[in-house]
Amino acid sequence: MKNKNYLYLWLVNVTTTLAIELFTITILVSVFVQTSSTLQAAGTMVARTLPPFLLGPIAGVLVDRFPRKNMFIGMGCLQILLVGVAIGLLQGGGELSVVAIYLLLAGLSAADSFHRPARMSLIPSLVDSGHLVQANSFILASSQIMMAISYTAGGWLILSHPLHRIAFVVIGLFVLATFTAIPIVEPKREKIKDATRRESIWTSWVSGWKYLRKHPIARPLTVMETVEHLPHGIWTGALMLTFTTKALHGDAVDWGYQATAYFTGMILGSLGALTISDWLARYSGRIIVINACAAGLLTLAYAGSQTVWIAVMWAFVFGPPFAIRDVAQDSLLQSTVEKGQLGRIYATREMLRNAVFMFAGVFFAWASDFISIRAIYVIGGVLYLMTGLYALSNKPLRDSKITPSKE
Repeated sequence: MKNKNYLYLWLVNVTTTLAIELFTITILVSVFVQTSSTLQAAGTMVARTLPPFLLGPIAGVLVDRFPRKNMFIGMGCLQILLVGVAIGLLQGGGELSVVAIYLLLAGLSAADSFHRPARMSLIPSLVDSGHLVQANSFILASSQIMMAISYTAGGWLILSHPLHRIAFVVIGLFVLATFTAIPIVEPKREKIKDATRRESIWTSWVSGWKYLRKHPIARPLTVMETVEHLPHGIWTGALMLTFTTKALHGDAVDWGYQATAYFTGMILGSLGALTISDWLARYSGRIIVINACAAGLLTLAYAGSQTVWIAVMWAFVFGPPFAIRDVAQDSLLQSTVEKGQLGRIYATREMLRNAVFMFAGVFFAWASDFISIRAIYVIGGVLYLMTGLYALSNKPLRDSKITPSKE
């Protein structure tokens, strides 16, 4: 926290995460209240995940081509403008149509498609490789806290306050994030900048794909994470709520307990990564493999839950290994990938993961009408184990460790 540039980046991440998650939750509840339709409420997930898939290629190129600080400021201004338009439409007791809500959320997500890769790829430029694990642990823990606050406060806020008041809070957070980005001093990347400026966007995007395809760590990590988002599709709100009501005979409150338990586990796991940072740096590849397999076993255990409180316990146990692995993966990428390629790598990951997650969420929701919800979670557990076996079979990934970052 003595690193002022990292502190500013951390504040940008915290305020942006809180703003987006809080607005997403309140809008989801607003759509459900307006329509009483689970399907239309689930449309908010599509509106949020589609832009990173469509914009991933160009987002990665621009993040690597221009100063990342400028990306924060530019995308922050766009987010402020979008929420400002919503406030204008909501004045006088007005109400946004469902289509307008989808477009607004898609616009915010489109801006975040550039904002998030810029945030993550800037970390190794501000923090030396010996502190990457601590830096990523603190970022992840703070993000999970903001998400927990959003889930806890979002539903209550939309039921007790009109949407335009909540929008004022959100726009205030975006303004704070944008102004906080201004003092960040980003190290110069003159050689990288000059080289990429001579390339067309298409050429730069293709070169990023070629770099990813040949990279011994980034390639298997991206493949593993992309495939893993197939079983991630079973953890959408609709499927978890169905599991809670049909398999556990609970209600929405019981679903909320599970979400809270998971976020709590993630926060503790993120903070725990700080205490084992040296060990995590030496054995990051093995930790990724072990936790990928653990995800499968824990999912199978969750599928066998007979009561709500057993499910809550498994949801909590999920958190720490997932958090530790997320820290290991981000730190590993940041220390092994060239800084001039990081934006494209992060944007490509987001693009592929969102595409698979959208498909999986819709597919498993459709499949739940034909097979039992417990069987859905068993299938998810098996898919997680298969990704774990893939990670185990890849020697460069299995033996990888965090090394000094490359220019």
